Amino acid sequence: MAESRDLCGVCTLRHVSKSSIVWCTECDEGLCTECQEHHSLSKSSRNHVTLPVTEYQKLPSDVLNISQYCKIHNEKYIIYCKKHESLCCSDCIVESHNECRDIVKLAEVIKNAKSSNAFYEMEQTLVEVLENIKKIRENRQDNLKTLSKEKAIIEGKIEYTE
Repeated sequence: MAESRDLCGVCTLRHVSKSSIVWCTECDEGLCTECQEHHSLSKSSRNHVTLPVTEYQKLPSDVLNISQYCKIHNEKYIIYCKKHESLCCSDCIVESHNECRDIVKLAEVIKNAKSSNAFYEMEQTLVEVLENIKKIRENRQDNLKTLSKEKAIIEGKIEYTE
């Protein structure tokens, strides 16, 4: 059975099963060829960012599970409150953050995130971690070969040679 990410969200609402070819990060749904064309021409969605479904599916599950909508109010997050380190929809701002002074547009926070020094440092650290994992894996493989050889010597299956 196909996952909801594999099917066009608009067609699914019309009870039609069509495969999606792109994923709209703003609408948080897949689009088939026809719906993508309408989506790219519509005034309300022509500036939305889309990416091929094949690329979207390669993203880690942690990234795929990030919601753009408030769990309480079911509205899109638009503001980030630095004081509380939380995402806010318009209702959250009115209900819980109306006295907060250090709030910024979420779009500004996201725009600067990829170019920030912290992002670069994290990326470098992940590259180093990946290299270390590769070295550890190679080391473990060598250890397994050595242990297998020693076991074979002990069991008399092969002769000991230096």
